Amino acid sequence: MKAEIVSTGTELLLGETLNTSAHYLTGKLSSLGIEVDYHTTVGDNPGRLEQVLYQAIERSDLIVTTGGLGPTLDDLTKELVAKVLDLEMEIDVSSLEQVKQFFGRRKAPMPSSNEKQAYFPKGSQILPNPIGTAPGAIIRKDRKIVVILPGPPFEMQPMFDNYVWPELERIIEPTFERMNERVLKVFGIGESAIEKVLDDLMNQSDFTIALLAKRAEMHIRLVARSVQTASGEANERLNQVEEEIRRRLGNKVFGRDQETMIGIVGQALSDRNLTISSAESCTGGLLGAALTQEPGSSKIYLGGVVSYSNSLKQDLLGVQEETLKAYGAVSEEVAKEMAEGIRSKTGSDLSISTTGIAGPDGGSNEKPVGLVYIGFATSKGVHAEKFQFYGERDSVRQLTVQAALNRIRLYLKQ
Repeated sequence: MKAEIVSTGTELLLGETLNTSAHYLTGKLSSLGIEVDYHTTVGDNPGRLEQVLYQAIERSDLIVTTGGLGPTLDDLTKELVAKVLDLEMEIDVSSLEQVKQFFGRRKAPMPSSNEKQAYFPKGSQILPNPIGTAPGAIIRKDRKIVVILPGPPFEMQPMFDNYVWPELERIIEPTFERMNERVLKVFGIGESAIEKVLDDLMNQSDFTIALLAKRAEMHIRLVARSVQTASGEANERLNQVEEEIRRRLGNKVFGRDQETMIGIVGQALSDRNLTISSAESCTGGLLGAALTQEPGSSKIYLGGVVSYSNSLKQDLLGVQEETLKAYGAVSEEVAKEMAEGIRSKTGSDLSISTTGIAGPDGGSNEKPVGLVYIGFATSKGVHAEKFQFYGERDSVRQLTVQAALNRIRLYLKQ
């Protein structure tokens, strides 16, 4: 089944509003095995919206629209869907009563313009909207399915989850080809290097591999298409491919699908009843924020120090003045003393430290922008690792956090 999302609203084209609905719907449809081939955004212009709808009906099996269901003259999504599908508009008495009740709860008279929100293409399956005044609809004609949803995400999302999702599960035919997909998450190797390692797997006929570059990690998206009755065979094939990728990339694969680096690290620390603390310089508290991101983090994270200045490195973490003078704040030696210092202060089982040059200024030939040292201390000793990251300031900081979490993950895997 091929799907298309049509988002209406001039504010989306002007960049005033982020189109989070398209992102949300794509994820939901993909999890149903429905492939979204197109995202189309169109302003509040009847002519252009009509043209977009004709195009969508021509090339897609499922069209999901968001926006254009309000009471004003430029809210014409339902009317134009009816025109494109050659259907008459008719009033839905139940929807009209719900709109009236919405205003009644606010002890306000319903403007006459809101009555248009109760009109739908003939034969529509109405989707209630208890949050707002714009009901949605599902229209089916000639093996095409059009889903009409309101624009505000806080109205659209519950309507999709409560009404559209179960209906799509019911009406998707077993003979429709579905996507069976999974995502492997990788850290410590770039896109071109992954492609080289997986070169012979990239052009297989029974599955596809796509590489997606994120700010602080790489994603490998695997897709095998099948009809519903053969989904078990497709998933078995994906299992084989995943096993081979993990064999080739080893510990660089850290997670799958919804798993996150911090979720994996936090769970591993909790399972082993270990505590951790952090000492940060270049990351400025981002590492501590990551370590407290998941619920229950108080069981594993004792606390941390953001020691941006040399004086605080000395006063709070016990970094030696001689070490700072001899090697500089961005050095293996200082990273080690920072990790040792915070572990001594907090009494944690493990500790992690970061010191580096995030940029865009402050670099030199000997210590360029992006140079980072990560210290790691346990009861068995302290170590530090050198990294050279590239990109703008935020990227360097995020990569440092991810590298620090990965250092913890690798230690716990041992």
